Amino acid sequence: MRSFVSRGLRVAKAVFIAEIPKSSYYYRSNGRLKGKKPSAFTSKNQGEVVSNDVVMAEILDIITPEYHDYGYQGVTQQLRRRGYKINPKKVYRLMKINQMLHPKVKKGERISKEYVKHTTPLLESPFATIEADIKYIYIHEQKRNAYLITFLCTFSRFAAVWELDYSMRSGKIANLVRNFLSHPVVIQHTAETQSKVKIRTDNGPQFIAKNLSEELDRVGVIHEFIKPGTPQENGHIEAFHWTVTRLVCNRNLFSTLDHARETLNDFFAAYNYTRAMKSLLYYSPYEFLNLWNAGEIEIKKDNYGREKFFFSQKLSPKDGSSSCTEDLIGHVKNNHCKYSFSNPVGNSPV
Repeated sequence: MRSFVSRGLRVAKAVFIAEIPKSSYYYRSNGRLKGKKPSAFTSKNQGEVVSNDVVMAEILDIITPEYHDYGYQGVTQQLRRRGYKINPKKVYRLMKINQMLHPKVKKGERISKEYVKHTTPLLESPFATIEADIKYIYIHEQKRNAYLITFLCTFSRFAAVWELDYSMRSGKIANLVRNFLSHPVVIQHTAETQSKVKIRTDNGPQFIAKNLSEELDRVGVIHEFIKPGTPQENGHIEAFHWTVTRLVCNRNLFSTLDHARETLNDFFAAYNYTRAMKSLLYYSPYEFLNLWNAGEIEIKKDNYGREKFFFSQKLSPKDGSSSCTEDLIGHVKNNHCKYSFSNPVGNSPV
């Protein structure tokens, strides 16, 4: 603007065009700090006035002892107890000038979050959306909690992978993601789909870690977060963990971590392969997946507009479904190892 004024444009016209006050045009900084000049002295309760150098000596005496790592607010309180009339702002200024403030804590780089768009995941296809969460499992003889994490398919309720340990860091979860993508049942039912898998979690520290975000990007998995304070958006895994509480935790006293893992391995085998569920038309998750692949099940909306599963045609024992189920149940009862790949042997915590 000054260049136009130097070429003959009137100042009044220039500030009118720029929509600024005339005082802003004429303002020149004197290089000094804004506001009142800082005081060089400090008063004490007895009326004595001392220089800031004396105050600095007092501050040094306060913070010198080992473990007395006070910040400026703590120093202010100590100075007041010593009879100084001083406010935190002045203490902060004096400590800043003399480089006595605590160094600023460097926060980790935040990941960009994508929040869920639907409170309840849509019924798209098997393993399109996975809900993951962590639950406490109490180990009684050790008198401590272990962490159970489960990856649950919201479409078929199949719990493909899980882990139980005394610590649950982001690196372990990243490894569980790789186990999930290489799981035989997941591969079998996602080989023909082109859409990316979505994993839905809460905002816990394990799930917002940068290394987990990088691993999910590397393997092509979408990570979406539920909004804070809305566990209902992770309703499937919350309901599943309540089932774990009711059927496993309330019926067992675990002596060791291995004892809990062994019990959970039996539970997951039964849950995935033999335990019928009303939401899956009274089939187990594994049986339901096979019926879906065979085209026996379709998705329709009920009278309330909610998506539900329906049989595409009425099934009967002649269709072979019942006999197949009976064979599967009998086989699991006689040989649990056959279905231990619900938590693959190579990656099993047992």
